[in-house]
Amino acid sequence: MKRLTLFFPVIMALLCSSQAVLADGFGINATRLIYPQGAGSIAVTVRNTQPALPYLVQATVSQTPNSREATPFTVTPPIFRLEAKSINQIRIAGDDTSLAKDRESVFYFQAMAVPAAAAPSANQQSANVQATAQFGVGNIIKLFYRPAGLPSNSGSAQKNLQFARVVNGLQVSNPSPYFVSLASLTFAGQALKLDTPDALMIAPFSSHTYPTKVKSGAIDWQTINDQGGVDAFKQVLP
Repeated sequence: MKRLTLFFPVIMALLCSSQAVLADGFGINATRLIYPQGAGSIAVTVRNTQPALPYLVQATVSQTPNSREATPFTVTPPIFRLEAKSINQIRIAGDDTSLAKDRESVFYFQAMAVPAAAAPSANQQSANVQATAQFGVGNIIKLFYRPAGLPSNSGSAQKNLQFARVVNGLQVSNPSPYFVSLASLTFAGQALKLDTPDALMIAPFSSHTYPTKVKSGAIDWQTINDQGGVDAFKQVLP
């Protein structure tokens, strides 16, 4: 009997699938992960809330949301069966030898799942060929490696962004060693677009310019904190 199963190579293309019932059943019990320097490992939990449907899950840590490049992190177990109405804890261990020690580094934890295959029907068996395309769901969250001894803290980094009016718009600078993730940004009541990765998350010691013709007024911004909550700040640019 020949059996062809389209599995993880097509998972990324299926993340936007309309299989809402599957997306409701599988998920990660976190919105972001912090890996402190010196930690032997950290844990993250995945869940399956489906009443009767098990999943086959693959977990990895990647450089970018869509890459499969090697990272200094290993995931245990990398592949496992997640039964209906159950949870499973995954451990992430890292070798930080090659990572910067003066600023955070960002990676992406991915947990991809497909429903466990059902037994072939009598018709399929009699045909002696079974081709199965399983629709998958997946979750991707950020994993921040945080060196020990960084000055201040991530909350101060979010609060102390610096703003300047430049020719092309509003320049937002992050003088801290922490990544700052934005949930919203308005300038004099105008919502600025957070439509690119660089606009959504300002890297340590870097800046991003948001196009706008507004020259002055109140700047309101919301950031995503370490717990996945949202904090709000305000500053006036004269």
